[in-house]
This record gives sequence, structure tokens and C-alpha cells, in this order.
Amino acid sequence: MADYNEIVAFTKGVGVRPVSFTSTDGTTAKQIYAPDDPASRINFLAISSTSATQQYLTLQINNGTTVAPLGTITVPAGSGTNGSVQIVSGLNRGNLPWIQIDNDGNPFIDLNLNMNIEMRLLGALASGETITVTTSGGSYAA
Repeated sequence: MADYNEIVAFTKGVGVRPVSFTSTDGTTAKQIYAPDDPASRINFLAISSTSATQQYLTLQINNGTTVAPLGTITVPAGSGTNGSVQIVSGLNRGNLPWIQIDNDGNPFIDLNLNMNIEMRLLGALASGETITVTTSGGSYAA
């Protein structure tokens, strides 16, 4: 039998979903990933920003009854949009020290069915500013 996390193959389509936050969203949480199966995984979370100031996003799990914060991700001003600041990997140990790493060095989050991943801004954006969170994940249920 293979060691835990040695071989994971997505058995169904991998989904990529962008979600944008604007000034009208305030600090309201938005769903960024909803697993379709009991064995699902997020394998990347990319965050870009047009904000002129550094922003902070809380990553959380919501099962419909309980919201559990997982950590806060720092997003520098202009990340991935101004040509000088790189896009932010939301799955990094600097912001999320508990994140799991596979044998190839790639971070991931395993999820059960109905364990929706959400993000929310800690402070509202200014008018005209946008933060976009792009998530990729899929199912590895047989």
C-alpha cells in the first residue's frame, strides 16, 4: 500500500474558480471552493490585488453550522497586477503554518463533503479596488 499522500490522482474534473472581492463586498465572506465529493483537495489558491494598500484575507471552513478560521493571508499592494509584486500563493506556510505538503513539495488542503472553503477581507477595499482569489481543486474519490 502506498504511503499517505504519496500518490493522489484526481478522478473527476479539476475545477478552477475565480472569485472577486470589491469595495461593495465589505468584509462579507465568500465561498471560494465547495467540494463535490467526500475526498476532495485544493491544490492551489492564487491571490491578486489592485489595492493601493496591503490587505488581509481570512481563510475559513464553513460546514453550514460552524465557521472555523484557518488563518490570515497577507496580500501586498498590487500583488500580481502591477508588474513588480508577485501574485500571492494562498497556500503557504508563512501565513498557514499547518498547511500540508505533498512528497513533491506542493501545498494542499484535503476536504470532506460540505466543508466549504471561504475567504473574507479583514477591512473593506477602496472604491475601484479588486482582490481576486483563484482556486483549483478536484475530487480523488474512486
